[in-house]
Amino acid sequence: MNTRREFLVGSFSILAAAVALPLLPSARVFAQSAIPRMPGLNPFLAKSAFPISHSNPGATEAVPHAGPTKGRQLTAADVKTIPNVFTSHPTVKNVGGERIIIASGVDGIRKILATGDAFELIDFIAYPGHGDYVAKATPAAIEAALEKADAAYREKDDTAIMALSGPMSDSGFNRRQIAGGAYNMIDKDGFHYAPSGGLTIVKSTDDNQPRGKLRIVKSKDLAADVPAELKASVTYIVGITMSYAGDVIVAAHGALFLLDRELEFKGVLPIPGEAIENSICADEKGIYVVTSRRMLKVVWTGTKLSFDETDGGWQSPYNTMSPERAKAAGALTVSGGSGTTPSLMGFGDDPDKLVVISDADPQGAQVVAFWRDEIPADFKQQPGTQSRRIAGQIRTDISTVTIEPSFSVLGYGVVVQNGAYPQPVPDIWSNAFSAGVTRPAPFGIQKFTWNTQTRSFEKNWINQEVDNTDVMVPVVAAANRMIYLASKKDGIYEYLGVDWDTGETKARWPFPDDSRKWNAWGGITALLEDGDLLIGGVFAIKRVNIGGNGQSIA
Repeated sequence: MNTRREFLVGSFSILAAAVALPLLPSARVFAQSAIPRMPGLNPFLAKSAFPISHSNPGATEAVPHAGPTKGRQLTAADVKTIPNVFTSHPTVKNVGGERIIIASGVDGIRKILATGDAFELIDFIAYPGHGDYVAKATPAAIEAALEKADAAYREKDDTAIMALSGPMSDSGFNRRQIAGGAYNMIDKDGFHYAPSGGLTIVKSTDDNQPRGKLRIVKSKDLAADVPAELKASVTYIVGITMSYAGDVIVAAHGALFLLDRELEFKGVLPIPGEAIENSICADEKGIYVVTSRRMLKVVWTGTKLSFDETDGGWQSPYNTMSPERAKAAGALTVSGGSGTTPSLMGFGDDPDKLVVISDADPQGAQVVAFWRDEIPADFKQQPGTQSRRIAGQIRTDISTVTIEPSFSVLGYGVVVQNGAYPQPVPDIWSNAFSAGVTRPAPFGIQKFTWNTQTRSFEKNWINQEVDNTDVMVPVVAAANRMIYLASKKDGIYEYLGVDWDTGETKARWPFPDDSRKWNAWGGITALLEDGDLLIGGVFAIKRVNIGGNGQSIA
């Protein structure tokens, strides 16, 4: 394709043709020419490809449209940026023919106009009570920190890289604040929801005016709703989602909260002695939460949150390791349990409905699938599993510790990343910017397929060239069966296009230079309908034109 316009026309032609094809009945895998079923649309979320972090309520990280396939060297003109300390996954809404991006960060919320090729900051609003972070995270301060990071990289100075951890933490790049930049969503009426640090969640709006200013509608501190016996341990939010009944579900470290969309408190599920270290997902029947000990399906009965089977929920243990062993092995999580945001597999008329995570088995991370609904009557507990609720599990060949990045799921295929830093350091900044530079990087992605006939996982392929330092969640383009993911080569940031079916790297998009600005750390890749990438990370939010002209460099 020679022009951006031709790419767009081609993409939508592929999508239209794929959607028109009939979906096959139950089979061990879906036909390559058909788009597998995807999570049902949540009527309470904005109608866009990315209304919520992790792309959709099922956290499958898959979109129906196609992406570019021709790699090329990116130029400065291909990457538009807006400075901020950290954002993981900006969310998108469409209003009056305009594309609006709402990006929650560690200091506040940014509104960006992204219609056509635009990437224009329209407004910024600070989280209530966060003036100290705003004062420290000015564009000038971010640029100064970036210059120091670039200099440390170019000198390959491990000490200088790690010395930046303190100042970046003071600016909001710390465990307490990072959820504010990691998780957010936009509801059907255009209201935006995001954690703002600690136990506070913020609801904001631009009144659906494409160039209108943001304003805070309500700020809710959940601290008052934490049971007295848990106040010392339940201190910060780790994830949010929208239930299919239109309620806001907030996961905190040790508890689950239910609010209505006016942020009025409805219920809390205490989970004492157990850590929740990543976000949550949902389908029409429940909320899926993984703790440091158990996988839970939680339901709202109308009066309480419950995982009791009599209410329609369930619980299951899975394999874990000690916190000490997890830390020594380079795990991003600190509890010794799973660090994965659960992902759903199987929708509509698909024969098997599953939820998948990585466990923390001491012998190496396993992909573990749990039956989401009733366990089939003829199903017998599998050898080596901790409960009959576990449909199947298989050891990965790439990771010794739990896999923190959310899985990418398309049909019954699932791609996972190696998230274990070989020479870990104690803080998130130093791992993010020393790995692949002064310390070895975690390499490798692997694909498995769930066989609905044998009720077991099968290994498909491994791609060992992917540098996973950024622990960036990939996105899958269903129409052309490509997965797009962050990597580095010789220390230079790049994006890769990998064939979903073979694992072959089909395209590479190296960033314009060796700056650390191009990192995508802790982010979730968004592939816009026009083929551009929308990515977060540290220092800047980035819109990347990977389509267009250019000689293939795959």
